[in-house]
Amino acid sequence: MIPIVSILFAVDLFILPQKQINDKITEYSEIIVSHRGKFSTHTSKELLGYKYYTQKGYEFAVNKTFIKENGITLSISYIFQNISNVKTINKEYSEELMSGLNGACFYIAIGLLITSIISLFLLKFSSTLSENGFQNIILSNAFLAIIFFYLLLIYN
Repeated sequence: MIPIVSILFAVDLFILPQKQINDKITEYSEIIVSHRGKFSTHTSKELLGYKYYTQKGYEFAVNKTFIKENGITLSISYIFQNISNVKTINKEYSEELMSGLNGACFYIAIGLLITSIISLFLLKFSSTLSENGFQNIILSNAFLAIIFFYLLLIYN
């Protein structure tokens, strides 16, 4: 199931053409993470980025870069509506995107695809696979899937 969904994500992002939508930013919020030491009472806050909301209902997050202009152009995939590019008149912000399948989510999705393909080959062709090995395969794929969906919930 995971390889099929991953192939569908890849087709959506890289093969199908992207929709170009002109939109305006209506709101933004800061993405802040609090850190506290083990034996400290002091809490430090770190700015991770900004989450933007548009007039047409789209949301995206940008890594530590504030977009000053309201008018933007979004490149959106057809199937999953993933925002892959954000441009203003003066600058392109595609490298700073954190939401959707950009940034860490993209690398976790690739890792999940690779481990699931390796797991399928091990389950199909290994005749000496122990019960512990089978459980390790299931748990490693489940762990990566949980991290992937957690990152999608945070940044999307």
